[in-house]
Amino acid sequence: MKQIIGYMKYDYIKLKYGMRFTMLLFIVISGVFASKSGLGAVGYMLFGAMIVASTTFGPSGQTVSFGDLVPGTTMQKVLGKHLMELVIIALAVAVSLIVVKVIEFAGFDNGGADLQLLAGLVGITLFLLAIQNVLLYLLIPVLGWQFANIIRMIPGFILFFLVMNAKTATSTARILAEVRFPGMIILGIGAAALAAGMFLSYGIVRKREGK
Repeated sequence: MKQIIGYMKYDYIKLKYGMRFTMLLFIVISGVFASKSGLGAVGYMLFGAMIVASTTFGPSGQTVSFGDLVPGTTMQKVLGKHLMELVIIALAVAVSLIVVKVIEFAGFDNGGADLQLLAGLVGITLFLLAIQNVLLYLLIPVLGWQFANIIRMIPGFILFFLVMNAKTATSTARILAEVRFPGMIILGIGAAALAAGMFLSYGIVRKREGK
């Protein structure tokens, strides 16, 4: 566990400066969205969280990376990266809910953030994150960092347009209203997808290392 936390700290060091500025920007814009839609504000913060989380795959700027120097298994390295991303997602949800409540307290009718819709949104985020991670592990060594920047943006923008498109949001809410505990089911599917993606990523790295 100590090694896993060490890899998480390394990923945090790589992204902390950019994360502070980026998340501050997303918090401000999320506040604007929160004046109209609580769910939209959460969705926008998750959009930002996915972009920030993907930067853990960025180059460190060092000739030899920390990951190559510190003892640890391939699974510990992969798990550390995935856990760091989950921390970022959790922080995004917590901050966005605070923003929604503050804006609501200020007198704006934003509809709050329904628990089932929130769970479903987080589940979709985890599912997209799983796909993104596998693609990054698979394609970065082949196509390079410039291509990775494209992969980082696509899943986040899918989430963004899913939440921000009024017609899609209405349809999604209608479906969720007709099914019992749908949000929790989607959350479970998303979590399972992320876990499966982690093991698939592990397999990709192991095969590339010839182990």
